[in-house]
Amino acid sequence: MERLDRVIGVVDRVMEMVCHLLLIGIVAVTVLQVVLRFVLDSPTSWSEEVALLLLVWFGMIAIAIGVRRHGHIAITTLRDLLPPRLARGMDLLAELLLLGFSLMLLWESLALIRLAGVQVMPATGLSRAWLYYPVFVGGLLMSVNGIVNILTGRLSPPRGEQPAHE
Repeated sequence: MERLDRVIGVVDRVMEMVCHLLLIGIVAVTVLQVVLRFVLDSPTSWSEEVALLLLVWFGMIAIAIGVRRHGHIAITTLRDLLPPRLARGMDLLAELLLLGFSLMLLWESLALIRLAGVQVMPATGLSRAWLYYPVFVGGLLMSVNGIVNILTGRLSPPRGEQPAHE
């Protein structure tokens, strides 16, 4: 189990680096568009689509990383009032619900990819499926991280502590 936890930790660190690169790409494309539009009066037709694609990829990967680290907003008032055993059960239920949601995301993204795959984005000519691939990848990473959280017993940060940042 410890080995699986380490492997998933490495995958998440790689995904974190991908997020850093995506964020750099978003900023670069946006700055380029602003300079070309307002300084050189020569805007591009593709920059908004590319920035949107990068943003969707960034968001879905970041959500999956947040699942692993319990970095998402959580209202723990009720859980913190419960005895530790019931609180742990509530954490497990929350993790199972999150896993169910991520599996649904994964499944439904396949239908969206098939449906959107026949359309193209007007400026870049890329298939619209590229807007839904990140939902598949994010759902997959969320599912894996949720399963690993359950198997390793890492269901939530201890009471009163902030989520762990690896």
